[in-house]
Amino acid sequence: MAGTVSREVRNALAAVAISVVAYKLVKFLWTVFWEPLRLLRIMTKQGVKGPPFRPLIGHIFEPVAFAESFPEVLPLGNYDNLSPTITPQYALYCPKYGKSFVYFWATNARYVMRDAETAKEVFVTNHGSLKRIDIEETITSLVVGRGLFTLMGDKWAMERKILTPFFHQDALKGMVEAMVEATAIGIKKWEQTVALAGGSAEIDVQPDIHKISGRILSCTAFGGDFEKGELIYELQSEVSRQLFINFRNPLSWIIPNYRKIPTPGNRYIDTRNATIDALLRETIVGRRDVVRSGKTSSYGDDLLGRMLAAASEGWDGNTSEFNLASVLNNCKLFYFAGQDTVANTVVFAMLMLAQHPEWQERARREVLEVLGSEENFNASALSRLKVVGMILNETLRIFPPAPTNTRQATKDLQLKKVFIPKGMILELPITALHQDRDYWGDDVAEFNPGRFENGVSGACTHPQAFVPFGLGPKFCVGSNFALMEAKIAISMAIRRFQILPSPNYKHHPIFSIVARPKYGMPIILKALSTTL
Repeated sequence: MAGTVSREVRNALAAVAISVVAYKLVKFLWTVFWEPLRLLRIMTKQGVKGPPFRPLIGHIFEPVAFAESFPEVLPLGNYDNLSPTITPQYALYCPKYGKSFVYFWATNARYVMRDAETAKEVFVTNHGSLKRIDIEETITSLVVGRGLFTLMGDKWAMERKILTPFFHQDALKGMVEAMVEATAIGIKKWEQTVALAGGSAEIDVQPDIHKISGRILSCTAFGGDFEKGELIYELQSEVSRQLFINFRNPLSWIIPNYRKIPTPGNRYIDTRNATIDALLRETIVGRRDVVRSGKTSSYGDDLLGRMLAAASEGWDGNTSEFNLASVLNNCKLFYFAGQDTVANTVVFAMLMLAQHPEWQERARREVLEVLGSEENFNASALSRLKVVGMILNETLRIFPPAPTNTRQATKDLQLKKVFIPKGMILELPITALHQDRDYWGDDVAEFNPGRFENGVSGACTHPQAFVPFGLGPKFCVGSNFALMEAKIAISMAIRRFQILPSPNYKHHPIFSIVARPKYGMPIILKALSTTL
């Protein structure tokens, strides 16, 4: 009797084990073969082409190898080459398969739409039928947290409503003085270096501009603790660099939940994120405790204060409420994204000014005419800097901070030109749209700020062909803040210096969370002969 029972138990356990293995096998085959091939068949029937299907890893490493095949120093002056070291997938596949194609990022099918009208249909008209890609949300959140940038749906709408007032034009007017003062510290450092060198010096402006941007962010959004903000940003940068190292390991794409395995790289990320969270908790609790102690009745009008005034208690990041965890995540977002995007835009703008002295001189004349001394810097005057604005727009066209925008369809979408099946990842190739001759004309390869003289409508043939801050309702909430900061930095720099190209600059832009120069930005700064 006991032997019979024992056999029945063993048989039952074996049946369970076989069922589990069979389920896992079916799920694996579904994920790796059936679903990707289903999506590919649907697109192929509509005439959409792409590179041959590769299971499991897809085409992740082919564009990487293509980017690495280019020399360390690339030529300057050709801006319709689809930026092969920033977005190699477009430079590699667009010439072969056309403006729209399907390729695979691991097991995920991606439909690239280099068509402004289709992009509008997807990201504007049908934005409610899209979601963030799970793997990208997970990766991005490791650097910038699970704040406004990674959220979708009702929680995103709630947080957007809370954060938007900080970036209104009326609120920005009160930030100009702080932005000017923060920028002046970095400019003063350059003046001292140039003076010691006899009136002209080569300076790698990239780290200094990041410090200027970080100081502005600390002063306007987080109460002025620049040293802590600088440490948080550097830790986030270290996390970002390690993530890109992890991406090059095929095991990170093959093994499920690879991020949870305690590899040296994963532990490196976890320890730094723990430090970042501790620093941000200290800042949040410190501001909250000042109010609770009765020393003041307000959390303040900066971004942190506005968030704390709206936040409920609790640190549960999975709740639908806007609580202290939401405050922490959005602090993490703006410390990094709020600094990295605008700083690198200013860095590339200085490169363009050095390469195109005629536009630099036009901008300088405008700054002197409109602003005069720094005491005249105000929001109204900054809005009249038309030439500076044109230069920044052209810089954003050539070097958009975020070169792609991706979403996943949560249901079938029938568009005018194509049917999008549920589950398909939609990729908006911002860099490729910005370099498309059909939208920008025969001078698309040139640096020509004059194309924006009559605004975006006069610069290109479709408004969705220029989307440096994204497209649709998730358009970057901080775009006006970024442009004001960039205008101030550029205006103050060209008032004091002639910006000249350095023979030591190695042009090799790359993508690491945002577009940035790989080898810094050495620039020759020459003091102007008169005090401006």
